[in-house]
Amino acid sequence: MNLPSHSSDHEDTEVRTLSNEARAIIDASTRGPVLLFLGSSIFWLVIGSLLKLLADWQLTIPALMDCAALFTYGRTEPAQSNVMIYGWASTAAFGTGLWVTARLSRIPLLHSKLLISAGIIWNLGVMLGTAGILIGDGNAIPGLDFPGYASPILLIAYSLIATWIIITLNYREPGPLYVSQWFLFAGFLCFPWLYATANVLLVWNPIQASAQGPIACWFLENLTNLWLAPVAIGTIFYIVPKVISRPIASPSLSVLGFWTLIVFASWTGLSNLVGGPVPAWMMSAGVAASIMAIIPVLSIVLNLHLTLHGNYAAMSWSPTLRFTVFGLYGFLFSGVLATLLALPAFNAVLQFSDVIAGASLLSLYGFVSMTFFGAIYYIVPRLINAEWPCVQLIRWHFWFALSGLLLAFSCLLLGGLLQGFSQYDVASTFRSSIEFVAPFRLMTALSTGLLVLAHLSFALLFVLMLLKTGKSQSGPALLNEPTENSLETLAV
Repeated sequence: MNLPSHSSDHEDTEVRTLSNEARAIIDASTRGPVLLFLGSSIFWLVIGSLLKLLADWQLTIPALMDCAALFTYGRTEPAQSNVMIYGWASTAAFGTGLWVTARLSRIPLLHSKLLISAGIIWNLGVMLGTAGILIGDGNAIPGLDFPGYASPILLIAYSLIATWIIITLNYREPGPLYVSQWFLFAGFLCFPWLYATANVLLVWNPIQASAQGPIACWFLENLTNLWLAPVAIGTIFYIVPKVISRPIASPSLSVLGFWTLIVFASWTGLSNLVGGPVPAWMMSAGVAASIMAIIPVLSIVLNLHLTLHGNYAAMSWSPTLRFTVFGLYGFLFSGVLATLLALPAFNAVLQFSDVIAGASLLSLYGFVSMTFFGAIYYIVPRLINAEWPCVQLIRWHFWFALSGLLLAFSCLLLGGLLQGFSQYDVASTFRSSIEFVAPFRLMTALSTGLLVLAHLSFALLFVLMLLKTGKSQSGPALLNEPTENSLETLAV
């Protein structure tokens, strides 16, 4: 892939080369498919958060719903996890990635029926997979719990999306591939490789048991590192410069962040095997890669921080920038935490504690979900040509989401530390480790209730938006009055 060093200035280039009329034509052509993906992702977000609320309460009240086999903890927990990964995050990644790709390719959408068909098939696959888990057909493989009969449906849907990506890139207007396109294309290229390989080796034709653990760890880690993270990063690289009307600060850091992410991130899952019955070189490679993976994290965050320098005040009125910046720093903290947890000294104590669940929450929600929230707030008004109708609902969404995330992560971290040290202490019993963490799990269940309120506010806001209850678009819906002239009104 040709990555010219000057292409990271794409946001400024696009502003100069695309007229308002051209943007409107592109947005109109993408309206149906993108709204289908974004709307269905919000639907699955609500379903997934309700299942997570039930699963979290079942850790506190084990007898909850034990009379209904469909909703026992062994089914609700993997169901919520897979719904959040494939129903919410992946579907939002499709919608966001398709719109950004069309914008940067500077051509109207080609073959919209192809994408609408893909969206319908994908959602049918997620629905069938979720139902399969709840009726007891799940695979008990983290991130790959959907039964084998649901996976081909998802791959068929993805093949249609990939076909559109290839067609769009082939017919794009002449010019360089921009920073956002590097990351988006990498993510869309890696997903079928990861998902198909894991299904072939673990679900459809399982290989010998000794090799299944490393493959499962490799797949689960890269589901974020090489699929959701590149799409989210590419979205941030597009959204931030557009909102503040400034180009990316450092092309060199963009190149460094991209290639180091691709090279090191794919190996980090092996660090989860420390202490397991696997060759020592696998564990060493995983730990080394996890340490080196801090390079792309720091380079990407530093690059975007330099781009944002002097413009952080816009977070006080721009919902898009507020969610996106929190997603960016969620990426930083989740990357640092992942590196620490990969070190043998930390891993030996915390490997089987709630700290791991906290790290997963910070990555999937604090980074990926926050980023896609910001992208949806930016994209949807440009598709519908109307503004968000209720600023109060946006505020509720942000503060419920942020408070729920911080409370849940803090409880999982603190409770997990007590749990891990108790398990590591030979004089302590396993039951005592559960007793130590019980109050923190109760608080985690309460914090999940805040996330549910955030997602219900977001879903209601989206429905009101589709009904066009907002005013005709003359500027963005601002959370507060800007202290200076907002540049976001120009970022159409």
